[in-house]
Amino acid sequence: MKPQDFYDRNAKNIVAEGAAVYESREALEDARLREAINKPDTEKFRMFTRMMRITMMMKNARITHK
Repeated sequence: MKPQDFYDRNAKNIVAEGAAVYESREALEDARLREAINKPDTEKFRMFTRMMRITMMMKNARITHK
């Protein structure tokens, strides 16, 4: 499946196909950004709050060595 076909509703079933193959890392990042932009606002909010909770948890973590 090509990256430009990702949002084409007439394309074949993406579950039946394998993972998308990208020419470069930049193409993969662009595809991820396009996917994130098209997510609903509530999903974006949930992802943001989850990141904030993880950041706060990691900030308070103490690493001890034996």
